[in-house]
Amino acid sequence: TKYGGTSYRLQLLIELYCGMRMGEINALRPENIDLENNVIHVKSTISRGLNYREFVKDGTKTKTGQREVPISKTLRPYLEEALSKAKPNRENLIFYDYNKDDVISTIQVNSYYQRLCKDIGIPALGQHSLRHTFATRCIESGVPPVVLKTWLGHTDIHTTLDTYTDVFKRLDHSAVNTLDDYLEAM
Repeated sequence: TKYGGTSYRLQLLIELYCGMRMGEINALRPENIDLENNVIHVKSTISRGLNYREFVKDGTKTKTGQREVPISKTLRPYLEEALSKAKPNRENLIFYDYNKDDVISTIQVNSYYQRLCKDIGIPALGQHSLRHTFATRCIESGVPPVVLKTWLGHTDIHTTLDTYTDVFKRLDHSAVNTLDDYLEAM
């Protein structure tokens, strides 16, 4: 690609369609993707150690970050493509920087995302905005907050509710219609 030869397209699409953190996506191994049961087992993340060197950390940002994320029909083809393109590497990761023989950092993906947004003329809010887009679409589609909390790996339901307060407020009026429809059907 014109961004230094590396494309992070699949990581960005996975973040958009399942809401995982980029460090969790970059730490995925083939055994974490269970296509038979339509679930991603989130068990590790890319972390930063001494001298800002990235490494695969067993465990995630929080204890509740270790979770199962469902694989939607929209997400599945991107995971299948990522698995088919994965090559052997010393960390057994699906996504790996073969040029520097090391893990891929969130900063690398974010820099790519920033350049991509600039080139197509949209505000570059950072690739983490894709996680927020996923959460917003979940709320708009009626996914219960407690389910979304689990999918996102939030420790506390208040994190989910507070982060997406504006989205929930926008749905206030349509919630009354949902209630009316339910009561009328009784």
